[in-house]
Amino acid sequence: MKTLSKTGIGKTYRSKRYRTDLPTTVNGVSGVTHNVSATGLYILQDQQCETGSRIDFLIDLATPGGQLKLCCEGEVVRVDKVDHRLGIGVKMLSQVIKAVN
Repeated sequence: MKTLSKTGIGKTYRSKRYRTDLPTTVNGVSGVTHNVSATGLYILQDQQCETGSRIDFLIDLATPGGQLKLCCEGEVVRVDKVDHRLGIGVKMLSQVIKAVN
């Protein structure tokens, strides 16, 4: 994974970001992660979210031991227009890993 330390406009992130494309579901709508950190993530999807709202989301993880789902609650801290999709900056509030049978 590639680490990111700055945004495109020269701001430094609070936590080191890792570029990754993981399948994600936010409130039932499919999307994909763009980057993740210890405290949050940036998701690309097609459904509008309001800054300050709480969302439930799932991240699909393929591991050598099998499929896992990271079940999370987060707070939307930023919403951007990215090409024909929306970019959503999310602060992680809680997460639990579950095995997929």
